[in-house]
Amino acid sequence: MKKLVSAVMLLSLVFSLLYGVNGAQAAAAVTPKLYLNGKLLQSSAEPKVVSQTTLVPIRTVSEGIGFQVSWTGKNVQVSDGNSRNIVLTFDSKTALVNDQTITLDVAATVDKGTTYVPLRFVSEQLGLSVYWDQPTKSVHLYQVDTPTEPNIEPGEPGAGNGTDTGTSDGSSGTGGDTNEDGSSDDGVPGSEASATLNAIDYDGLSSIFLSYDGTIGDIKTQLLHSPERIVIDLPNVSFSSSFSPGFTSASKLGEILVDSHVSMQKIRYSLFSDKPETVRIVLDVTTATNYEIAREDGAIRINVLDPVSTGTPTVPTTPTTPDTTDDGIYTVVIDAGHGNHDPGAVANNRKEKDFNLALSLKVKALLDKETKVKGILTRSTDIFLELDERAQFANKAKADLFISIHANKATASASGTETYYYHSYSKSFADIVHKHLLKATGLKDRKVKQSGFAVIKKTTMPAILLESGFISNTTDVSVLFSEAKQNQMAQAIVTGIKEYLKLN
Repeated sequence: MKKLVSAVMLLSLVFSLLYGVNGAQAAAAVTPKLYLNGKLLQSSAEPKVVSQTTLVPIRTVSEGIGFQVSWTGKNVQVSDGNSRNIVLTFDSKTALVNDQTITLDVAATVDKGTTYVPLRFVSEQLGLSVYWDQPTKSVHLYQVDTPTEPNIEPGEPGAGNGTDTGTSDGSSGTGGDTNEDGSSDDGVPGSEASATLNAIDYDGLSSIFLSYDGTIGDIKTQLLHSPERIVIDLPNVSFSSSFSPGFTSASKLGEILVDSHVSMQKIRYSLFSDKPETVRIVLDVTTATNYEIAREDGAIRINVLDPVSTGTPTVPTTPTTPDTTDDGIYTVVIDAGHGNHDPGAVANNRKEKDFNLALSLKVKALLDKETKVKGILTRSTDIFLELDERAQFANKAKADLFISIHANKATASASGTETYYYHSYSKSFADIVHKHLLKATGLKDRKVKQSGFAVIKKTTMPAILLESGFISNTTDVSVLFSEAKQNQMAQAIVTGIKEYLKLN
């Protein structure tokens, strides 16, 4: 049998999670639930923790995957009737596995007629992969068999082209039948990976980019509650050998902490299964949250939007063309995305926050020369503002227009300029500015798109978000950080503002 993960490293992580300052007292409070092949094991005997080692009922697990269990005196024999024979002795820290002596972390014991064996031993010797789900304090065991012939052709595409949208309140885009714990029954054992995941990047705003090589078919999305999580499964996908940002252990587990989103707190990832090989990404959110998934060139983009509204949404009734104030001056808020400890996208030895601020300052300088437009910056230095603070700043200023300046990040080949709006009354403003910005950058036209980013959703005036180019692309980054090109982009944005306000 083939082992998917290193049980030694994973269980060390499990123990560190179970044991905090209070040691055994903490363990008693968080006795893990045990799942086998996606099903909660029903047994009168629950797993338990002894001396920082998780013990599981050997009969429940073994018979669940077709092994035979028998007792003779102080010995327990576990066998698959073919190539695997295990003999354990009560109160002994050694076992015989196919006549070879194996040392256990803790001796096999009997409690109220139930034989308990260390989880690490069970997973290693019965060929089970282990997945620890921290939010629910659950241990998931999966039977991993070496396939003889794959049942599907590697690289065979599935459905799911286009965009998947959903909310973490119970609806989702693409799907497929799932078990109660969120695992899927429609995977095909033994299928080979048709794609490798190269990187998971968070842009510091609302988007997560999954860069990959190969072909990704179905994207499985599901929602888990108590606590709230958005789960994205990528069947027939494995991690590349150079995967970034890497793993926290040899068990191919990792996480990215998030402190700049209104509801998302963490991005977790793991090699969830090899039946088929499946990369799982879990977004830990504080409350039910809207999201959307879109395919791009060599990447999947997950936009994590606002929390789901519990009341009747209010749509601002801003006129198509803003009215001037009594002095005949329009107010435009220029928002330089990210800042301070939040660098935004980082690639090619450049930080997005630096580009955003540089271009915003140039736009402000040009607006200062205008007699009918006053520019206001959300930040003029390297400081950090929450997304809500940026929107509130514009609303409080009673701004006529709002522009948030950003740069993108995805695969090294992804390139181009795109502009986002949310409210329908912002669409014409987006079209006009995008037209001029595209000409200034000279990059690929990635079009005008609608998305619910907080800063353009919570503002009460026509609002747009500019993704001027990809900091991860060597050609784009040379444009973004060129002084001459920045001057052209700033002039293009101001020209777009004036055209929209009919000031030309």
